[in-house]
Amino acid sequence: MKNFELETMKEKIHFGKTKEYFEEVLSSYQIGSYRSSVVMLWAVAITDIIYKLQYLVDLYADPSAKEILEDVRNIQDEDSRSSSWELGVIENVLKKTNFIDTADYENLRYLQKQRHLCAHPVLKENLDLHKPNKETVRSLIRNTLEGLLIKPPFYTQKVITEILEDLDEAKEALNTKAKIKTYLESRYLNRMSEDVEFALYKSLWKLTFKLDNDKCNENRMVNIGVIRLITDRHKTRLNALIDADKDYYSNIAGAGQPLDYLLHYLSMNETIYPLLTEDAKLKVKHASESTDVGKTCGWFVRGSLENHYEYLVNWIEGENSPKFTQYQWKYVLELSDSEEWEDCYAKLISCYYGVSVDYDAADLRFTQHLMPNLKHFKNQDTAEFLLNKIEANNQIYRRNRASCDHKKVRESFERFLTDEFDYSVYPHFDDNTREE
Repeated sequence: MKNFELETMKEKIHFGKTKEYFEEVLSSYQIGSYRSSVVMLWAVAITDIIYKLQYLVDLYADPSAKEILEDVRNIQDEDSRSSSWELGVIENVLKKTNFIDTADYENLRYLQKQRHLCAHPVLKENLDLHKPNKETVRSLIRNTLEGLLIKPPFYTQKVITEILEDLDEAKEALNTKAKIKTYLESRYLNRMSEDVEFALYKSLWKLTFKLDNDKCNENRMVNIGVIRLITDRHKTRLNALIDADKDYYSNIAGAGQPLDYLLHYLSMNETIYPLLTEDAKLKVKHASESTDVGKTCGWFVRGSLENHYEYLVNWIEGENSPKFTQYQWKYVLELSDSEEWEDCYAKLISCYYGVSVDYDAADLRFTQHLMPNLKHFKNQDTAEFLLNKIEANNQIYRRNRASCDHKKVRESFERFLTDEFDYSVYPHFDDNTREE
C-alpha cells in the first residue's frame, strides 16, 4: 500500500484523538523509523479500544464495555506501570463486543508481539536490535486501520436500530441500487464485522418478508435494497447461515407485499429457495401461481427458464389477459444474459403484442412494449415468430397506424434479414409495409 493510500485511510479514523496520535505512527513510518512506528501503533490501537469502550458506556450504557473498563481500572490501580491488561482487553473486546472479529484479534496479537520485540532490548547473535522491515510495518498499519481504527464503536443491537432509523430517514434519497451501495458501505458495512452485518440481514429479513404494517410498507423498498447488497457481498456464507437457522428464515408472510418481495428476491437468489422449510415453500409456490409478481418472477419454482418461458406464454395468451408494465419486462429480460433467453424475451413481447384485443390496445402495445424492444429481435426465428403473431390478429394489421408502425418493424429487421427474405408469406404485414 502506497503512503498516499495510508493517508486516505487515516482520514476515516473514527475518533479525532486517535487520528492525531496516528500521525506519529505515520510520520515514523515515512522517515524509516520502523521500530518507533510499531511501538506507537500498538499504543494507538489500545488507546482507540479504550475510547470505543467509553463511547459504548456513555452512549448506550453498555454493560460489557463498562465491565471491561472497570477491570482495566482495577489493574491500573494496583500497579499503574503494569501493561498486563493490554492483551486482556483485546481478548475481552473480542468476546464481549462486536467491533473486532477473530481475524482482527489475531492481527492485534501479532502487532503486540512485534511491539514487544521493538520495545525491549532482545539482542540477536550479532548484537543488533530487532528491526522490522518496511513491508511488515506497512502491513501492521494497514491491518490496524482496517480492523480497528476506522471502525466506529458499534454494539450489535444498538447499531441495527441506528441503521434502521437512518434508512427510514434517508429512504427518499436512497432510490437506486448504486446509491444504497455507496451509502451503506461507506457509512456502515465497511466498518463493521461480518457478524454484525449478518445480524442486520436477519433483522431486515423479518421486516421485509414477514411483517406487513405501515412502517414496513414505507421502508420495504430501501430494506430490500440493503438485503440485496449484503447478499451480493456474502452470497455463499449467507446460504450456510440460512440453512443453519431455516425455521427463522422460513417464517414468512403468507400473502401480500412481503411475499411478493420475497418472490422477487428468491428469483435473483434461487439457491436460497431449497433451504426453506416445506411450509414456506408451499406459500412461495402458491404465490408463484396466483399473483402477477409470482407468475412473473417464479421461474425457480418451475425448475428452469425454459419451463418459465412456456408458463409465461400460456399466461399471456390465456384467458386472464395480463397487462405487463415496463418494469415487468425489464425484470424478465434480466433473468438471464444469454442469447437464448433474449430470443425468448423477444418472443414473449411478440405474444403480448399478438393478443391485443382491439385497435387501441394494439396501438398502445406497439408504442410502449414492442417498439422499445425491437432491438432484442436479432435473428430470423424471432422475426418470423412476430410476423406470425401479426398475421393471426386483424386488430393489429387493420388498424390505422399499422402501416406506419409495421414499417418500423421491417426497417429494424433489415439489420439481420437478407434481401431474399420473402415477406409475401406474411401478406397482411407485407401489405402494411410495401412501398407504394
